[in-house]
Amino acid sequence: MLSFSRFLRRIPCHRRLSTLREMAGPQDPELLYEPKFPDTREYPEYDLLNVRIQGYDFTYIEKFQGYIDRMARRFKFNVVESYAVAAQTQRVVVYKPNSTIVDSEVNLALYDRVVRIGNVATPHLQLFIALVEAHLPVGVTVTFKQHEKADEDYRYIPDLLLKQKQEELKSLDNPIVRRNLGWE
Repeated sequence: MLSFSRFLRRIPCHRRLSTLREMAGPQDPELLYEPKFPDTREYPEYDLLNVRIQGYDFTYIEKFQGYIDRMARRFKFNVVESYAVAAQTQRVVVYKPNSTIVDSEVNLALYDRVVRIGNVATPHLQLFIALVEAHLPVGVTVTFKQHEKADEDYRYIPDLLLKQKQEELKSLDNPIVRRNLGWE
């Protein structure tokens, strides 16, 4: 017995026996009384979705764009980008009653903003649309649609001078034009 106690003294003083709690490992309090059942349901997802906001008042559009961006992040949607599109101006003419005399002219600008979100689960999208429509300011319209290539083209302002020069270059490839210029 003495030899065994001497042997134990020579062993470094580490914990020789672990407790049952240490053997069991850390416990999750949520799993203490009920087992965890993984949710195996799969819902379809939209890859890219454009939320387009249009209105005549610039400040409401800007604030509402920020609101949609924050709500999309709270729903854990991936906000790909958020951008402004060039305003469309329209000239409105008001005539005097029962005449063709112009009473006043007004230039209205329709402002346009787009928030592009990705990886949107279908059940969450219904709640998101209901929330956005419930908080929609007066005079603002919102449109939800899947992203298309035409939306990307609509974003940029065309350079008319560049297009004109490109047409001139294409016309120089025409053999009749080249002959008239004396190049052939």
